Amino acid sequence: MRKINLIAIFSLALVASSFAQVSNDTLVLVQGKMLKAADSTPVVGNILYEKLPYYDDMGMTSTKTDGSYEIQLIKGKTYNFLVNKGGFKKYAEEVQINGNQNFNIYIAEDLIELRKLENLIFARGSDQISSSSYQELNDLATWLNENSSIIIQLEGHTDFAGNPDANMRLSEARVVAVQEYLIDQKVKKSRIFTKAFGGTQPVTQDRTDEAKVLNRRVEVRVIRR
Repeated sequence: MRKINLIAIFSLALVASSFAQVSNDTLVLVQGKMLKAADSTPVVGNILYEKLPYYDDMGMTSTKTDGSYEIQLIKGKTYNFLVNKGGFKKYAEEVQINGNQNFNIYIAEDLIELRKLENLIFARGSDQISSSSYQELNDLATWLNENSSIIIQLEGHTDFAGNPDANMRLSEARVVAVQEYLIDQKVKKSRIFTKAFGGTQPVTQDRTDEAKVLNRRVEVRVIRR
């Protein structure tokens, strides 16, 4: 019986020691707002936080409708704050936690007005999309599905060599192929307009093979946010 009591006393001592160690980590309140960088209007979304350098304290909090948030973090430690919200550029910033403090997060909108699909590849003279293009199109579909108010126009271009009517038909077939791919990824057809230009709007007038590649393109134009 005496042996059992000694073991119990030793176990209690270990538990007490463990609690003492935890109590050395002082929790403080970090609060603030997540705001648009352009005009400081509130943003509703999730904030991921992770303690550096070992990521041994991490979690996620959501902002309220006014963009405000509150997190209890360990005083004296450095945390990485991360935001990955559709329609905004990715945000990451290291913050030293010195005590109860205010920290506002300003995230910039991803204002894509016109951009080329850089990795979109078709078979020569065809509207068949190469499988190597799928990732870029999947990323575009994800962005559109996360930002349901955005309407785009897909604009197709060829080089200016060859028959102009054939080039116009080919550029139209290619943007329709991209449109159909996006629809397969659950993007509503009503949000995707198409327009074909054939070879009428070249990036360059050079006639080299490199110049022809530049002129053969599909661009995404945001026509409404």
